Amino acid sequence: MPSGKATSVETWTNYIMMRRQGMSVYAAAKKVGLSYHACHDAENSKKPRNYITAEATLGDVVPAEVPQYDSLSEEAQAAFDNIEIFALRYFGIVLQPWQIEATERIMGLLDTEYEEYAVINAPPGTGKSTFFAKVLPAWATVRNRAIRGMIGSSTQRLAEWYARRLRAEFDRAHPVKAELNDVRLGLAVDAKATLQDDFGMFRPDSTEIWRADAFTVLQKDDVPLSQKEPTWSAFGMDSGFLGGRFDLVIWDDVYDPRKMRSAEAREDMRRWWDEVAETRLEPGGLLVLQGQRMSADDIYRYALDKVAPPDDYELEEFDPDDAPDEWRKYHHLKYQAHYEELCNGDPENHKPGGEPWPGGCLLYPRRLPWRRLRHIKAQTPDRFEVLYQQSDVNPSNVLVDPLWVTGGQGKDGVHHPGCWDNDRGLWELPQNVGGEMFVVATADPSPANFWAIQCWAYNPDTEFRYLLESYRRKMDAPDFLDWSHERQCFTGVAEDWWQISNDLGHPITHWIIEANAAQKFILQYDHFRRWAALRNVQLIPHYTHSKNKGDPKYGVQMLAPLWRVGRVRLPGKR
Repeated sequence: MPSGKATSVETWTNYIMMRRQGMSVYAAAKKVGLSYHACHDAENSKKPRNYITAEATLGDVVPAEVPQYDSLSEEAQAAFDNIEIFALRYFGIVLQPWQIEATERIMGLLDTEYEEYAVINAPPGTGKSTFFAKVLPAWATVRNRAIRGMIGSSTQRLAEWYARRLRAEFDRAHPVKAELNDVRLGLAVDAKATLQDDFGMFRPDSTEIWRADAFTVLQKDDVPLSQKEPTWSAFGMDSGFLGGRFDLVIWDDVYDPRKMRSAEAREDMRRWWDEVAETRLEPGGLLVLQGQRMSADDIYRYALDKVAPPDDYELEEFDPDDAPDEWRKYHHLKYQAHYEELCNGDPENHKPGGEPWPGGCLLYPRRLPWRRLRHIKAQTPDRFEVLYQQSDVNPSNVLVDPLWVTGGQGKDGVHHPGCWDNDRGLWELPQNVGGEMFVVATADPSPANFWAIQCWAYNPDTEFRYLLESYRRKMDAPDFLDWSHERQCFTGVAEDWWQISNDLGHPITHWIIEANAAQKFILQYDHFRRWAALRNVQLIPHYTHSKNKGDPKYGVQMLAPLWRVGRVRLPGKR
């Protein structure tokens, strides 16, 4: 509650002096022991008498100056010229060589007289968002306060979070302290100064925009910007109309595979990208689309495929894959987690303290050491190639084209029905399907890694296959099937699935199990034979070898036509 005692002229004088030196309202109020709301009201429409007296004592307000380069300290000049020094001095961040190289490429594109576009792909866990949505925009603003930039993301909420984080750095009163664990691992250090310390005030007077979704920094001689756009704006793909034009646009991780399951969703995103996202650049501006690759047909692949041959070139003879760089709309900066061609097998290079790319084979040894990467590569090689190696996987080179699953019209004009049953969930049989329905289950056990287990319903009349359930998890034999002496009953996935399928009226009749694993994990147990006899389930060993893998009738490629014509049905109800 208010004490009823008026704030002294001396206190208000100290407060006003701190504000004129560039300190924020909150920081100055805390320093002199006043409430934030009292100070905020005093600066706006409710000036107390002693506040007015303090202003008169200090004299006219001297407009905040934006220091010229020649008047900066040697440390500030070095940070102005070098983003590596800049990141370390003001953010305590130790930049990696790939980030420094990316900055050089970006600044080079900003200096051209044309509209430029760039796709930057780097693996997760390398500090992409912090660098591209905070460090780089801050450095660009320090070098050119008149810049008009935009930070975009998949949602407006996330984009505003990035903008608030950037804005806070321009108004920071004390150097940032690094987390103790980051210091221990050599990932960060305590910052030496704030941006205000070396480059003067950034927060303008109250007449300029300073919001979470948009803000304007103080200009030279406190002259307001003539353009309508703030210095930095935030925009999410879900926020509707995107107005304004910008010198630098940074889209961070806009592709969400969870929202791109259908061909219609992907087509809508591509149309929005063409009609909205790409059209907001000023002449000489730069658009950066950055993130890790997610799939063979993600937005990054779509952007990279934009090629325009010369006017005199015959389009019938044109192959986009063979197009030279000067024909492409987007410049491509690709950074892999591990560079095989640079790897000499030396264990020292694979340790967290190893030399990062390009001197070593790892992009960021401390955050992505080989010990971590090799497990990802061994367990999910496809995920490793796409997310961590940024591989350009062509949909035509994979067994099942994602378009066959989601449905839609391909580039060849063929319409694919898709494989999703949006009205059917897990353990739900299709409605209004005549004829007999057989339910079988498959298992590919592993002694040390993940088991792959699926349950399918098959209709011989239509030759449709309906997925009922699918597990991919680390298990051992008792998790699959065991006998509980305490409860005198069977336990495990096999028993659970049989009970569920039996409740559906179509109990599992066959388990198809990889032959060698069946001998090692299943047939040696007496309780499995007793369970199979009790449940009337037959075990069918499946033999996998080099001959039948490539067999035209029984090899893995025989599954492709089933997916292409939609005879494989997946539960899609949420």
